Amino acid sequence: MKYLLDTCVLLWALEDNKVKLGKCLDIIVDHHNYVAVSVVTYWEIVIKKSLGKLNTPNDIVAVVEESGFDWINLETRHIAQLEKLPKLHNDPFDRLLVAQAIADGYSLLTVDSELTSYFK
Repeated sequence: MKYLLDTCVLLWALEDNKVKLGKCLDIIVDHHNYVAVSVVTYWEIVIKKSLGKLNTPNDIVAVVEESGFDWINLETRHIAQLEKLPKLHNDPFDRLLVAQAIADGYSLLTVDSELTSYFK
């Protein structure tokens, strides 16, 4: 299967926080799964880091790649999908991740129940 990590799940995976990852850990470590990270997540991390709300390595792009995750870019088709989403969630980064996942056939790996409601 194809999975797209939300920002929290990515950060927990990079910290090797097995407790917070919970069931997500089994999916991430299963080599049969394709696990990707969106540049939207990178964008969110950079903004929160610059505001002092987050502490991550300065070389987060390399750390993500070294962890075995692939980056996916934001494309116009994702933004077009965003326009079709119902207003179930207000966070623009999360909404973009949902739109990417839907447009490209990913399952969004998240613990946010509001986000999972887009896939029911």
